[in-house]
Amino acid sequence: MQHCRKHGVLYGERNVKLLDGLEEMLIVVSLVIMVAINFGNVLSRYFIHASWAFSEELMVILFVYNSFLGASVAFKRGAHLGFTVLTDLFPPSAKRLTIYFSSTLTTGLLLILAWYGIEMVKNQVIFGQRTPALGMPEWVAGVSIPLGSLLVITRVVQSCRCQIKEIQSTPPDNKLSKGGIK
Repeated sequence: MQHCRKHGVLYGERNVKLLDGLEEMLIVVSLVIMVAINFGNVLSRYFIHASWAFSEELMVILFVYNSFLGASVAFKRGAHLGFTVLTDLFPPSAKRLTIYFSSTLTTGLLLILAWYGIEMVKNQVIFGQRTPALGMPEWVAGVSIPLGSLLVITRVVQSCRCQIKEIQSTPPDNKLSKGGIK
């Protein structure tokens, strides 16, 4: 990923830094809000023996947003789980094919998720659904799915391009080019 960070692959370098900062700032702010709400709810139950009715609802909404933001940051950092024992032994052409294949599958899954998320949000708007405790429109929570999916797709494409550039810029390994591992 270092090669990619230097070049600002998908957008201009300034736009990549802006997106990086925005993602991480939103995660930090929402986690602070979640901790404060949970702590306040615990204190409320302990001292006045009453729970905040809205807390669970708000926590779930923030958790869904954080899940997508976290997935996006993980793709940005190359921190998603991967099993590379075999693919590390592949020649560059097979590595590229594997990267394209996994990126295409991931993007396809996220596009399906975004599509159904959009359909869900449309229905929430049409039927005027509201959350039970806060009474806010359901689409405020629901829009996290299509927006989050599109954000993660952006990072998947960026990650794919970075990995391909790294393969192209890496000289062949002497151990593999001489007929096997020694």
